Amino acid sequence: SSVDTGNSFKGFFLLGGFLVLDGMTSTLQEKLFKDHKVSKNNQMMYVNGLSACVSLITLISTGELAPALAFSAKHPGFVGDAALLSVSAVASQIFIYSQIKEFGALVFAATMNVRQVVSIIVSYIRYHNAITALQVVGLFIVFAALFYKSIMAMVESPTKQEKAPIMAPKPEAAAESEGLDAAAKKV
Repeated sequence: SSVDTGNSFKGFFLLGGFLVLDGMTSTLQEKLFKDHKVSKNNQMMYVNGLSACVSLITLISTGELAPALAFSAKHPGFVGDAALLSVSAVASQIFIYSQIKEFGALVFAATMNVRQVVSIIVSYIRYHNAITALQVVGLFIVFAALFYKSIMAMVESPTKQEKAPIMAPKPEAAAESEGLDAAAKKV
């Protein structure tokens, strides 16, 4: 029916938008660390603040704020679970931002690939889902391509500067610092 076609189109549009934005996120975060010297906490504050505002505006505009608050009041266990989920999300954000800041977006992407492979394998084992040979081949092709892309990007980096940690001191600053240390020792 036309409703199904419309929903399918919206779904593909939203999925495509998610993939594009998700792919850009860690690269833009790395750029913020490198070019503007922002802190992890600063990025987390603004991202989470914007997310909270979008969620609040969505709840208000759809008329779901009062029912959501009523649900929370009626089910106090939900509030504890939501708080635990929020703490877990903040902890994971700290690790994500730290990895991007120290090692770059490429290493983070490789880490996420490993996480996805492990998650799929654990899902098959834990929930006793049957896996077909074609699914194994598909998983192997997708993740082999992702790993290949990550490894080739690391190997083909044209300069040592691109392989260095983002927040490492520049060679000129290190030499200047050593010169000041030597001058201080003479005095």
